[in-house]
Amino acid sequence: MINKKRVMSLGMALLMAASVPGTALAVSPEFARTEEEWDRLRDNTMEYDELAGLIHEYNTTVQNNQYAYKDYLGKDRQDVERDYRDLADELYASMSGDDDMQSMISDLNLEIQARKMQQNADDNVDDGQIVLMGYQQAEDNLVVSAQSNMINYFKKQQDLELAKKNRELLETTYNVVVAQFVQGVTTQIDVLNAKENLQRADQAIRDTEASITSLRQRLCVMLGWKYDANPEIREIPLVDLSVIDSMDPVADKATALEKNYTLRINKRKYDNAKTEEKREDLRKTIENNEQSIGASLVSAYQSVLAAKAAYLQAVNDTALETQNMQTAETQHYLGTISDLQYLQQQYALLSKQAAENTAELSLREAIETYNWSVNGLASAG
Repeated sequence: MINKKRVMSLGMALLMAASVPGTALAVSPEFARTEEEWDRLRDNTMEYDELAGLIHEYNTTVQNNQYAYKDYLGKDRQDVERDYRDLADELYASMSGDDDMQSMISDLNLEIQARKMQQNADDNVDDGQIVLMGYQQAEDNLVVSAQSNMINYFKKQQDLELAKKNRELLETTYNVVVAQFVQGVTTQIDVLNAKENLQRADQAIRDTEASITSLRQRLCVMLGWKYDANPEIREIPLVDLSVIDSMDPVADKATALEKNYTLRINKRKYDNAKTEEKREDLRKTIENNEQSIGASLVSAYQSVLAAKAAYLQAVNDTALETQNMQTAETQHYLGTISDLQYLQQQYALLSKQAAENTAELSLREAIETYNWSVNGLASAG
């Protein structure tokens, strides 16, 4: 048995349990992955490189979409059009034809719905492939969302550590101000201000902890756990800066155009369109898609370069603050600075370290955005 308690609708649970008895409630059959792959997905941990697999197997939206796709499997445009017309016929057949007021109102509503279905049939450019691409696009967007949530989770962890250190610093400051007040050096207002700062620090800690809890719950639900489960969330691997060297928005544009879901869907709709007016409208849409995808890729690349520069600057800032910390340690040992001054330097260093870690996570997110832009999710306008 696995540790995870997967969450899904009762209908889907019964369906999957019946088809794969005694195993986790996953979309794929057991033979679709190696035993090692299943073991990693079924343990009670979240790892960054597992997010796509967890979304595919255990996300409720993905499961429901895959189940719903069975209704479209193998259908072409004519099949979907026929479904609309059959539904229109059923609606017309449901009309009573009675002349009492309630029946007439009911028949009018049925006729309106039937005409809408007929119009859908006339305008239809969808088929099974378009539905499938839409579901695949939705799944990839869910992976992007999971990646973003995990990155933000660890950013908030940095914020929490810094907030706690700030609280420690403010508590020491408060104690110093109180001691000085007793000596007549500070005023009652100084004491109240120091106390208010300490209270604000406590509130900041509570707010950050609430954000962390919310992100954890969101990840749990997205990836198949119960919202209140407590899986281990593993640290995100450090960014490999060398991957940036291989990025080229000009060279990568061809791949981005080939894989972009919105563009592929619109091209498929163009092929399915029956009227010249509809085809012309889609042709213009496709041209706009292609221009937008190229611009989106360039923008994503520029964001990577900006995030890289910010990260490298943060690394340098941390190195300089580390030197300041070493000096402060010597001074504190010799008694030339106070405990409060030493604590202030500790906070300054922790602040730079947190900024570096956050910048590294932001760089990873920028790299992911670029990669997803190449692999189907560039904004197509």
